Amino acid sequence: MSESHENLERLYELDIWPQNPESPIVKKRYSKAISDFKNLINHEWFQEILRRKNSIRILEICSGTGLGGIALAKVLKESGKKVELILSDVREKALSIGEKWGSDELGEKIRVVNINALLIHKLRIKSDIVLMYGFSSPHFNPWEFTKLLASISETLEDDGILILEETDRVYSILFKVGYKDVVIERLDDKAIISLHSSYDPIKGTFERAYINLINPSTPVKISTYFWNIAELMTLIWLFFQDIDYIPYDKNKSSGIIIAYNPRRKIKPIDLEYEPKVLKEIKE
Repeated sequence: MSESHENLERLYELDIWPQNPESPIVKKRYSKAISDFKNLINHEWFQEILRRKNSIRILEICSGTGLGGIALAKVLKESGKKVELILSDVREKALSIGEKWGSDELGEKIRVVNINALLIHKLRIKSDIVLMYGFSSPHFNPWEFTKLLASISETLEDDGILILEETDRVYSILFKVGYKDVVIERLDDKAIISLHSSYDPIKGTFERAYINLINPSTPVKISTYFWNIAELMTLIWLFFQDIDYIPYDKNKSSGIIIAYNPRRKIKPIDLEYEPKVLKEIKE
């Protein structure tokens, strides 16, 4: 496991965002996801897949416990489709929770894969839908997200759909709130804060250190990229023939990005060689 993966696992263990399927917060998020997906399957691109196929394979990347994938699979099963759900993540503990939760919720065994999202094309499977639910894009800087899209394109069927739940962080964080050196991440039975650590202008990432004040240990350092919706959709457009956006609110600052028909002009192998500027950072 790489250092970044270890940090994600440690961040998960801090329990900043509750993951227990029985917790009120997770139940509320799960209920919202089901409602959102019931609306989403009425989209014309979804309807095309539903008309042509009785069996649909969903691959959720950066799945965590699989809240989004389980919700989408449940909605599609209720519409009369046979569904195969695969959850993938680098966090083994989250996948363990998701495997039991998904199997119980859907009434059949689901598959979980411990893998870096940038390498999902190496699973050598084809999916009808690749899902990235839960605002996960900040874990990827622009260099990495480009590689991610190449990997996703290789994984999807020719008429496949990519679904991303996203929020505009430039608007919601940098504009509305303003960047803060110290942020209270959770304050109930836990007291978790994050502090600014550094900024990388080549990767465009801010590094923050997360600390549990009640049970302090070595800070967990995570690099984050503050994506906005326009950036994400423009980059995705290079890899897919068409893009649509279903906003959650009137400001259109959060919602679901849908990408249809992978182009496959840029393949994962084309991006294996790192440019000189990134090599110099490592050196």
